[in-house]
Amino acid sequence: MTRRKLALLAAMVLMAVALAACNDSKADLDEDTLAEPIIVDLTINPETVAVGEKVFIQAKVTQAGQPVEDADKVEIEVTQEGGGLSATVPIEHDEGGIYKLEKTFDQPGTYRIISHVTARGQHSMPLKELTVTE
Repeated sequence: MTRRKLALLAAMVLMAVALAACNDSKADLDEDTLAEPIIVDLTINPETVAVGEKVFIQAKVTQAGQPVEDADKVEIEVTQEGGGLSATVPIEHDEGGIYKLEKTFDQPGTYRIISHVTARGQHSMPLKELTVTE
């Protein structure tokens, strides 16, 4: 085998080993991260408002302690207790894994606020209650 062919073969083997090492470490990182559940911290501020006042609804999505910026779908389901209003609203991504919605209510009552988050092959649905007064 000539020196040139030997050098070319050695370079190809080194590149294959280097690429395999890069792919393996990335695959391990992704598998480790994907094995962790997504965590959705749903907050409503304030938890009691008067009709027509703004409510700030926020879903902070993390996985393995890191913000999830690439959720497939984030929606807020709003259902009035006793069979009143029921709607699902898409929620906007802000930054740092935070998805926000600003909303007002025109009817008093108790509302169930459920965030539906689909990310990285998982789904989470935390629930909070909101009280709207006259």
